[in-house]
Amino acid sequence: MTKSEVMPLSASKNWFPFLCCLPSLLGLLVFLLAFPIDRRIPHWFPLNLAEVFTLWFLFITPVTTVIAIVTLVKHTAKTPAILFTKLVTWMAVVISSITNALVLLGMWASTY
Repeated sequence: MTKSEVMPLSASKNWFPFLCCLPSLLGLLVFLLAFPIDRRIPHWFPLNLAEVFTLWFLFITPVTTVIAIVTLVKHTAKTPAILFTKLVTWMAVVISSITNALVLLGMWASTY
């Protein structure tokens, strides 16, 4: 393998913030496919699917989204990234944040 065939290290770092947004984006996909979510999972924790999704979107996805934002801002300040990569990553961060807010708002509203 020559040096021209190897992906530069900065190219893999450009996509790291996008990978940090995947828990939120994939969580939304699983959430949409899991309806009805008021079912209990047999032989598992005493939680139903709605409570599991609430915990996921309350504790896991905000942390990964903040990591993505910090990494993206820090990395783009140091080195110029490809415009397409930055655009896709910022879109993923925005969609991830909106998804978090809407799912948590919906779960909160469903309790009343």
